[in-house]
Order: sequence, then C-alpha cells, then structure tokens
Amino acid sequence: MISNYSNTTSSLLCKEQIPLLQGQGCYIDDVTLSNMLHIAFVRSPYAHAHITNINTTTAKALPGVVGVFSGRDICSYIKPIRPMLDNSSFKATDWYPIAQNKVRYVGEIVAAIVASDRYIAEDAAENVIVEYDPLPVVSSAIEGMSTNSPLVHPKLKSNIILHTQSGLDKNDKAFTSADLIVKGKFQHPRVTGIPIETCGVIAKYKNNTDELAIWTSTQIPHLLRDALSESLNMHVNQIRVIAPDVGGGFGIKMQALPEEVIVSYLSRYLLLPIKWTQDRMENLQASFHSRDAIVEAKLLAKSDGSIVGLKAQAICDVGAYNAFPLTAGLEPFTIGSALAGPYKFAHYSYEGYAVATNKCPMGAYRGVGFVLGPMVMEGLLDRLSNKIGMDPIRLRKKNLAQPTEFPFQSPAGPVYDSGNYPALLDLAQKEAPYSKWRDLQAKGRKEGKMLGIGISCFIEMTGMGRDTYRKRGMINVPAFDGAKLQIDKNGHVAAFISTPSQGQGQKTTFAQLVSNVLGVSPDVINVHLGDTASTPYGSGTFASRSLVSGGGALLQATNMMIVKLINLASAHWNIETDKIQFKNGTIIRSDNESDYLPIEYLAKLAYTPFQDLPPSIEPGLSITVSYNPPAAVSSAAVHMALVEIDNSTYETIIKDYVVAEDCGNKVNPAIVEGQVRGGITQGIGIALLEELSYDNEGQLINGTLIDYLVPGIYESPSIRIVSMETPSPWSIGGYKGVGESGTIGAPSTITNAVYDALETSPEHTRLPLTPDRIFKLKNLSNL
Repeated sequence: MISNYSNTTSSLLCKEQIPLLQGQGCYIDDVTLSNMLHIAFVRSPYAHAHITNINTTTAKALPGVVGVFSGRDICSYIKPIRPMLDNSSFKATDWYPIAQNKVRYVGEIVAAIVASDRYIAEDAAENVIVEYDPLPVVSSAIEGMSTNSPLVHPKLKSNIILHTQSGLDKNDKAFTSADLIVKGKFQHPRVTGIPIETCGVIAKYKNNTDELAIWTSTQIPHLLRDALSESLNMHVNQIRVIAPDVGGGFGIKMQALPEEVIVSYLSRYLLLPIKWTQDRMENLQASFHSRDAIVEAKLLAKSDGSIVGLKAQAICDVGAYNAFPLTAGLEPFTIGSALAGPYKFAHYSYEGYAVATNKCPMGAYRGVGFVLGPMVMEGLLDRLSNKIGMDPIRLRKKNLAQPTEFPFQSPAGPVYDSGNYPALLDLAQKEAPYSKWRDLQAKGRKEGKMLGIGISCFIEMTGMGRDTYRKRGMINVPAFDGAKLQIDKNGHVAAFISTPSQGQGQKTTFAQLVSNVLGVSPDVINVHLGDTASTPYGSGTFASRSLVSGGGALLQATNMMIVKLINLASAHWNIETDKIQFKNGTIIRSDNESDYLPIEYLAKLAYTPFQDLPPSIEPGLSITVSYNPPAAVSSAAVHMALVEIDNSTYETIIKDYVVAEDCGNKVNPAIVEGQVRGGITQGIGIALLEELSYDNEGQLINGTLIDYLVPGIYESPSIRIVSMETPSPWSIGGYKGVGESGTIGAPSTITNAVYDALETSPEHTRLPLTPDRIFKLKNLSNL
C-alpha cells in the first residue's frame, strides 16, 4: 500500500543557482578541450543573391589557419536540415547549413574558417572575398503572397509554404445572427529571445570509436541528436549531445542550428575538437526570430455584449527556411488555437498562412502564437466595450466559460481541462483593486494626466503530448519524455530526466517531486539533465512541458520504485504486499508498525541480497519510464496594469501590475513566481520596445543591442502575483505548465492600458508602442 503521495508545496531555495551566482557554472564558453580549434563564419551581406565566386587564398595563408571551407567543400557530404510536416499544404525546404550557390537571408553562412584560436579565425574571415549577384528580395509576407512576387524557393512555385484552416464554422452565414461587428488589424513585430548566454557548440570526434560528442546550449538534446544523425549520416548511438549549464533559452535554442551541423562535420573531417561561440550580432542577425504576424479579425456580438463569433486571418512571415523540429507551421497553428481564449461563443473561423521571405528563419520564442491570442481577442473586447458602453470587466465576465462547463471545448479547437475563470478575474480585480484604479484614473484625468487600465484574460496550453503534435502533423516531435530513477546500494537517490534546464530551476523542482513521494530529503536527491548518454530519450524543454511531461515520467518512475521496495520487503519478511505500507521513506508492517525497514536497508538487499529473491524481482533499484501526456492541460491567468503616458515624452510608465494565476498544483511557488515575473518583463519589451526591423532590401536595420532595445530594471515594474490552484484531472499530480504565461499576457495588457490612457480605440494595432507611435496615436489618430 502506498499512502504517502503528496502535493506538498514549498518554496525551497533553487540550489542549482547558487554555483551560477558564485561564478562556478560551466557554460559552453567555459569548456576547453585539448588541441581544440576555433571556428568563425563568413555570412552573407545580401538577403537574396547568387554566389558567383569565393576567394579564400589570403585567408588560407594566414598563420594559424587550419582550413577554409565553403558549401562546395561540405554540402556533398551532408544532408540538408529538412523538417517535415504531415499536411497536404506544407512545402518542405532544403536548408543546407552552409550555402552552396545561393543565399536567402542576411546572415546565412557562406564560408567557415577553422584556426588555432578565435582571433585568427575572425581575422581570416575578413579576408575571405565573396562575390555576389544580387536577386530581387521578398521583404514581407504580404509581398510574398502576391502573384508577381519573387520566389524565395523557385522549385516550390509559391512563397506560401503552409495554409491552414480551422474552426467550428467556415461559412459566413453562421455569423448573421450578430447585432454588431468590431474589427481590428493586429501587427506583432518580429522579435527574438535575448538570453544572457548566446548560442555555442563544441564538437569532438573520436576516430578510433567513430563517435561524436557535442557540447551545445540546446533545449532539445535528444531531438538535436536525431537531426545531426540525419544530416551527418551517422547512427544515433554514435552521437552524444551534452547541454551543460545553459544561460537562458526562451525557445530560440530549441531549433537545430546550422552551426551545430558544420562544427560537427568539420570536427569529424579534421579529427580535432572545434569550438564556436556566437557573438551578439550573430545572435540578433542569424539566430531564430519569432512572431512577425499580422492578424485581421472580426468579433461579432449581440447588443448586450454576448459574443456570437470570431473570424480571423493570420499571415505569418516565417523567413527563408523551415526550422527543425517545429517547421513554419508553429506560428499559424498556435495562433489559430489561441484566439478564442477563455471565452464561450458559438461560431469560429480561422485561416493561417506561413509565407517565406528573405529574412532569418523563424523559430520559437517564449509564448509563440499564444501571444497573439489575447492581443487580438482582448483588443477586440475593449473595442466592443467602448462601442456598447459596458465596463470591460463586466463584458469579460459575461462571456467567460463557467466552472461547471469543464472539460470545455474552446471554439478554436483545444479542450480545456479545468479552471474557474470568473473567480480568477475576481481575484485580480480585488487585488488591484480595480475600483481604486478607476478612481485614480478619474482624478488623474482631471489633472491632465493620461492614465490607463489594461485587462487581459488568457489561456496557456501546456504539457502537450503526442496527440497535439500529431494533429498538427509535426512528425519530428515525439512529444513524450523519459525519466530514470535509481537508488544505489547506499540508499542515495538519482534522477535522470529528458527535459534540460536553461535556468528554470528544474533540478530543484524535480528533487522536490521525488521527495514528496519517496519521503526522503530533496538534498540527497541528485538530478541529472541534458546528456543523451545518461538521460532517457525525450522531447526536451519547450512549450511549458517540463513539469507535466518530464515530471509526469518521474512521478511514474518514483511510484514504480515504491512498488519494487514493497516487493523487496515482502520477500524479506515473507508476507503479502497488502500487509505492508510505505510511509515517509520507510517500509512498515501494517500488523506491527514498530517493525520497519528504511530505504537504505532495502537498497543493500537489492544489490547484495542476504537471501534469495524471487525470480520476479530483478536485482538493483533502477526504473525507467517514458510518459506521453494524454492531453494538453490549460493554465489560465488574468493580467491587469495601470499605466501613465508622460505628457512630454510620451513614454509609458507602468504604475502597477497585478497577476492572478492558476497553473494547477504548485511544487515550488517561488520558482513559479520567478517564471511569471521574468515572462512579464519580456512581454513588456514586446509591447513597448522590441522590434527587429528590416528594410526593403532585406537588411536588418537594428542588429545590435544599441538599437534593439530590451527592458532593464527601469522598465520592470513592481508586480503583485496572487494565485488559485485548480488541479488538472488530466496530468499526474494535477500539475500544469506556467513557463510562458507572463510573456503571453503582458503585451495585450500593456497595449489595452495605453489605449485606455489615450482614450482611443484604433483599428490597427502595431507593436511596439514606442513614444513616437504613441505621439501619433494621440495627435494624428493613426500610425
């Protein structure tokens, strides 16, 4: 009998962060191997061009240069990165890690220089002379969809590489019952994650064993190994991927990088280890970008504010190639599933397009298309509120799904497992408090101040398993995760999980999970992540899945371990298992609770038996589990912000920010709060500061952190977080993900607050809301 399962919540200190804060971490740039070479890349200054000649003579002559390699030297021996999507409209793209005859975006690699140190490699790169014949550029998705547009991939005969449709209604007749329509155009900028640690990779090939070891700052060690196996024509078991300490990922490190393939191939070719560390300009120019979507939507409603339906079209600029493993379908699929939010209505129609352009390829960034969900729906609700003269909170309450309706079928497709959205909105309203904010706003307006209140209610789908990815056709994502739990003969516990950390505190959280069930201190549980040689196969860390998927596997393994311990005790005592209890790390006889066996004793029994064990009990204590979450689980949140627009500078000042969060049962509330706070800060950056700007020739205009602004301590407001816990009936432990929630909700909340401060409701929303755009909104009534 197992009677100790616990959802114990405790804000334990995140122990893995202590060495990082003390400068004792081991990031990619800290790894040094004997005889290690360094690599630098020559990148295209053109967005679209034929390569007519590459002159490497001067570069090769520099002392310390080991070799200069072009596409002609490498591409015959490797396969392109070619993620697939099981969708009839999808068009695959062959992305060779190093360009052969043509470049398709600024920053695409055209040559690689290997040298004895990085300085020599960088100097040699400047001496490689590349001649180009420029081609017409596709500078936007709208342009790319036109019939006379140049083609990024002429063989595909179109720049539209995915077209998706979804919804419960695709017929306009379903919308005729509406009394009124509010429309909006919502333009989310191209952005990217800015981790403190940029990308990097070290590859070491062992010729005597034909094995390749790769250290890289990845979020997907096992999936990256799959991609490298395919591209390098090596067996999976010949490749080991190691993710050491990773200084932030935010999604941009969950794609296979061209550099990872090139460095691996050249290490195998030269029989020496090679290291590459990305600089910040490369990070902005040639790491994966995200969003860059335009959504045009119509919200249909009754005169009393009841929503009748939503009709939307999204056009996503996905850059030059499909990224592995999620493909260009990531944004259009996610946007389509997110637009309905927590609201109940009858009719929904959505079309999404992924359009190739001559820009850096698109990948994931925290929140992905879920950010567009509240940006569109909450923006339209505020427009509807203004149109019918109804308080925005009252309007939202009128349309929220009710707690008695779960599991709730969203009009946009997903099924929400559990929640209480009206209570969550009440919680946020009370914490602000909303009535006080309105009083402050009224008083401030009399004094000439521009004060505004923004509200956003939204859903984050988390812990998505095979069912979700199969429906999307994303065949390169296995969507399950693995965990191995071991107890050695001294009773020490070790856990190995397939979801690595990029600073989220996974080691502490997973140790707490095991501790809660096994009844031993988390301090004696060693958690191992990020190494394909020791962790079971799994999808990795993205889409707020680690606790639900990796944690689910770990909880299953822990409970199976307890069963084995009980079986060991049964054999030792020669009694039936139903007469044995497991409580707080100890095996106890039900008929005599003074007779017990600690885990340490049973561990010795398992490894060095004092008696013969039955054939049904294998020696040792090691359990490995693969776990596929049966369905995605839905977290929910309400964000509210009070902002002031400076009358002189038109700068947005966030006066107060409140979050009501429901992410199911919590393991470590402090870690959850840290995730939410960090996500909100990134969301504020999206709302007010961040945009990767390209000109009509496909040139990135703001490729440094001088020009691409990210929020600092000045822009990070005081954030008050309150929570409720609605356990998921569909996940082990009742857990839900929360890693992207802050970033999903903040942009729409800040946008609505700015519009409320300006007392305007424009049909065209274009982020970021920089001071110059706010000035135009206030004084010119258009962007």
